Amino acid sequence: MIIQSVELVALPNAPTYQEKIYRAHLDTGEDVDLFQQHWDVPLPPESLVGLTPDEARRVRAEKMLSIAVGMH
Repeated sequence: MIIQSVELVALPNAPTYQEKIYRAHLDTGEDVDLFQQHWDVPLPPESLVGLTPDEARRVRAEKMLSIAVGMH
């Protein structure tokens, strides 16, 4: 399963902190909601294209950690 495209999708009636999610469109034809958007962790959706969902989640976790420890 490889990510072909990713879009930020607004969730209806969601609280502000859950306003948008990253929705991945996979090469299998499936759509997978990867994770929520965080305003303090800039992650361009296109940077996840070509990864698996697990790799995309790992990239996000690494980005969040690097920002948290001030190494961005």
